[in-house]
Amino acid sequence: MRPKRRIMLFKKGFLVFIVLTVIVGLSGCGKKETASEGEAASQAAKPAVNPGEMVLIPAGEFIIGTDVKGSDGKESAAYPQHKVNLPAFWIDKYEVTNYQMLQFAIKESYTGEGAKEGKDWRLFATPDKVLVPVQYITWNDANAYCKSVGRRLPTEAEWEKSARGPDGKAYPWGNDWMDNRSNTAESGPMKPVAVGEYDDVSQYGAHDMLGNVREWTSTPFEFYPGHPSQKNNPFKGRYVVRGLSPNHRGKIVRLWERDAMPAGYLGDIGCRCAKDATPEDVAKAAQAK
Repeated sequence: MRPKRRIMLFKKGFLVFIVLTVIVGLSGCGKKETASEGEAASQAAKPAVNPGEMVLIPAGEFIIGTDVKGSDGKESAAYPQHKVNLPAFWIDKYEVTNYQMLQFAIKESYTGEGAKEGKDWRLFATPDKVLVPVQYITWNDANAYCKSVGRRLPTEAEWEKSARGPDGKAYPWGNDWMDNRSNTAESGPMKPVAVGEYDDVSQYGAHDMLGNVREWTSTPFEFYPGHPSQKNNPFKGRYVVRGLSPNHRGKIVRLWERDAMPAGYLGDIGCRCAKDATPEDVAKAAQAK
């Protein structure tokens, strides 16, 4: 098949995708009209989701890592707790969605690395999942997407500050576990849902920082200075992955936990993007307060 013909078919498929999405949305209108007044009020109070929107994370010192040991009494990969100072930066308010990834793929004629292994992210991007975070993307896929929108993958430190705040919270909302605040194994769906569905929001306004999908960072895995295994890293060459999927138990796996995966890994990992903040950005934010 000629390249132009292939692209035309892909664009037609995209239009069908959007039309079906609208139909699905309209079909739900009748159901919403029969909802109770309490449910209607709850829906009205919920802010609109705007994929691609970013939140500004202020400059300053914050707590990263933990001194909490595992059940075996050994130091975790997040040991020891220490402080890091970061300049101001922006981070995506929501995880990158299937729709955003599709826009990128069409514009750049980009084929995900998973297509070679029959694990293309498009297999999970059905019309009813437009706002569900993309998954089954490799580190290279995530990096390519962020670059295409003038952004980059966040560093591990940026991700952790965005999630835990300056005082190193265990969860986005605080240090005490609360049921049904995030899309983790305790909540029940056992699959990703539309971004912003849960009240899994950090103090900076970043959503789904604990659950929904795990997320790539730009940071190659290294143990923190002071860790017993710092000089013997079995995960050399892997990238740090943060956050949890719906299959992980959020109550016991807190925001400081770290994982490391090969760049070509395909699974329950998506991404969000970041970018540096300019002095003008910081000044504007200060005036808005």
